[in-house]
Amino acid sequence: MSKVLSRILVTVYLSLLCQACITEVDVGACNNTVIRFEYLADGDEDVFPEYITSVTYCIYDSEGEIVTQATLDQNRLGEFQGVKLRLPSAGTYSLTAWGNLGGDCVLESQETLSSGRVVLPGENPKTFNKLYLGKLDFDLESVDGRHEWTAPMHSVHVTLNAYIQSTSDEFSASDFMLKVGEFATGVSNSGEILGPQRIYTLGFSEGENAMLEASAWLPRFNEHTSATLEVCSAATGNRITSVDLAGYISANNIRLTGVEEAVVDILISVSGTNISIRFPGWKPKPIYPSI
Repeated sequence: MSKVLSRILVTVYLSLLCQACITEVDVGACNNTVIRFEYLADGDEDVFPEYITSVTYCIYDSEGEIVTQATLDQNRLGEFQGVKLRLPSAGTYSLTAWGNLGGDCVLESQETLSSGRVVLPGENPKTFNKLYLGKLDFDLESVDGRHEWTAPMHSVHVTLNAYIQSTSDEFSASDFMLKVGEFATGVSNSGEILGPQRIYTLGFSEGENAMLEASAWLPRFNEHTSATLEVCSAATGNRITSVDLAGYISANNIRLTGVEEAVVDILISVSGTNISIRFPGWKPKPIYPSI
């Protein structure tokens, strides 16, 4: 074989090899670690794209030190619902993945697995993130070939929806504010709910059917929370009415523990000087998964 032909064949081979890596065929220099994200919500089918639009992930080595970190936006997740990368050596690794991280929440101290956490800084928070957490420990037996895993995501938030309905036409969203708490302001890499505890303050907006609406995502809490919900005058800050959340949750058979998409809906009805707090009649009573 002539030297010219040999060089041509080598060039063609290297070209094909690089193209294979781009398409992730299992060859030496290609991605050896493929982790797919999955979220089942409260069912048995993957509904990840319906709830999660971005993922910030960190991969740690066996010593808990960070190896790599990246954020996948909705476009990237639309191409592949997970992570494809090449880890440099065989060994034990841990993945932490945060779904929908953004807004006022920040990831901090992520240099180590034990210290990484998402926090909402400041003393007057308005809402947490609609946050999801995925964790996976995996053993990469060899840097050769393609190794695949699935990382399940789980909700680490509760959705709170409050409505004000009045018989008077002389009220507006700017007249009221909502204070709820105290609630946590952080979540660790392990899923532990972290302090400090804060009062969340929400503004109301004009909703449908002449109602006022206020919504927030809050770090996970359970049915026995000591938090209260207060409707206050926006002008003076004075409390107009309040409700003990644990009592309301119990009275309306709302379940949070073991429920991925946990929601608390509250209707405050105002008629003259009479104020009542009840479950919104137009909302379907939730059907909870069996545990």
